[in-house]
Amino acid sequence: MVKRELAKNHRDSINSISLPSAPPLSRRVKADSLPTSVDLRDYCSPVEDQGQLGSCTAHAGVGLIEYYERRAFGRHLDASRLFLYKATRNLMKLRGDTGAYLRTTMGAMVLFGVPPESYWPYTDDPSAFDREPTAFCYAFAQNFQTIKYFRHDPAGAAPEAVLHSLKTYLSRGFSFIFGFSVYNSIEQAETTGRIPFPSQRERLEGGHAVMAVGYDDRLEIVNKFGGVKTKGALLIRNSWGTSWGDRGYGWLPYDYVLRGLAEDFWSILKKEWVDTGAFAE
Repeated sequence: MVKRELAKNHRDSINSISLPSAPPLSRRVKADSLPTSVDLRDYCSPVEDQGQLGSCTAHAGVGLIEYYERRAFGRHLDASRLFLYKATRNLMKLRGDTGAYLRTTMGAMVLFGVPPESYWPYTDDPSAFDREPTAFCYAFAQNFQTIKYFRHDPAGAAPEAVLHSLKTYLSRGFSFIFGFSVYNSIEQAETTGRIPFPSQRERLEGGHAVMAVGYDDRLEIVNKFGGVKTKGALLIRNSWGTSWGDRGYGWLPYDYVLRGLAEDFWSILKKEWVDTGAFAE
């Protein structure tokens, strides 16, 4: 059983995080020029658990922010997942545990930023998670705004081109977040992290957002329920704790991208980051 909730649908002290220039989306890169596998887990912050909230989009967004901080500075500030989830739903004019869209999550990261977790701690307590963050948190968050970002799968993009773009950027060290459809066969990934491509008779459970941190062209995954076999998969950082999958990581077949079951792929190119330790006593 899937036990976690899925998403329903100063200046001197301000550092600017910017990775090496990204390849333009229009540039053609030969398939055989890419490595057969990429693994960026060493740059990731510890895997967290969204608990009973449908806050996977916020977890994915925070994971992406922390990834770039660690890649640029070798450390990160634990960002507030709950703040980002609430700010995103505010933009959507929604209350309650509704889930959120990745596009709106990126918008919240740009408009508001995300303050440190210590100022707005995470909780999935039904009586506390939906509280409005303080004005202080909103003001502080502006020092951690995303500045530049882009989407890998604009309208009309061919799935094969999207997958190639995703692998190209991963090979350059650019992680991304995205959403995918969840089917009941995901149960078999509980201990392995290997999510199979669904068979025709499976039921749709909902949607989920994760961060991609690598890929492997040779990885084969077999659906034990329907016998569907795939080759090639994206390495994902999940938000269901370290007891799920491979210490919180898993694999999603390329076929999810190629057959329209994964979409909304977003990367960050530049953001602001403040080392608050410089102000500590």
